[in-house]
Amino acid sequence: HSCGKADEIMGDIINDMRYDGKHSFEDAIMPVEEAYRKWGREIAILGGIDLDFVCRSSEDAIRKRARAMLELASKTGAYALGTGNSVPDYVDDEKYFALIGAAMQGG
Repeated sequence: HSCGKADEIMGDIINDMRYDGKHSFEDAIMPVEEAYRKWGREIAILGGIDLDFVCRSSEDAIRKRARAMLELASKTGAYALGTGNSVPDYVDDEKYFALIGAAMQGG
């Protein structure tokens, strides 16, 4: 887990430190979709559906974005659906369930 803008050091993280996964993405810094397109063939992208997006969006919008991210990752793998950060208790259960339900058939 690493917060913040890591563009300039991702090459070091992947090639020198040899990390195999990266967690913590935020739409204001770099949306997970962009990170996946940029590094998804080199390192597993973990989570990344922005927590603010989950809090403020409709269940349908959350489900659509999660499904779109899974579709993007289906071509190369190396993605685990989840939020960009830990899920605090103020997140509406139904919104969280919409996110994780996208990974299930018909979720």
